[in-house]
Amino acid sequence: MANKTFWLAFGTGNGASFSGLTPSLILFQTENGGTLTPPGITERITGTGAYQFAYDTTLSIFFRADAGAAVTAASRFIEGVLDPIQAVDQKVGFTTDSIGTTLVDPTTILGYVKRLQEFCEGNATFAKSTGLWTISSRGSSTTLATKTLTNSSSTATKT
Repeated sequence: MANKTFWLAFGTGNGASFSGLTPSLILFQTENGGTLTPPGITERITGTGAYQFAYDTTLSIFFRADAGAAVTAASRFIEGVLDPIQAVDQKVGFTTDSIGTTLVDPTTILGYVKRLQEFCEGNATFAKSTGLWTISSRGSSTTLATKTLTNSSSTATKT
């Protein structure tokens, strides 16, 4: 899944006054107290004092960011929580999301819906000599799955 971008602004007043800092995440923990490796923080737009970090969260994460000694103690730290619901737009997806391959699943809900539509509207072929059933997307451009069918006098089994 793609990372979600989170923004931070240190100090008070004009954020540009706090440009050029080298902040870091000094605490990055799960709701159960497990310590995670924090991502780096960068000033995305130079001279603005607007800092960002990116993370793909599936857990609730508590963080504490430290702007460093250049900022007064009263506004040096920012604490917050990354909640998985903040990344829901990335989980739902976009109309351009991939349906995946036979080895890789889609990464979003919309990708799964697209794959399901391709599966329902796609083609399938069965090679009697090998027992191989191949399921393709519409137009047969992408193989969605392959299964082997074995036949007996009473049943056909898919494996």
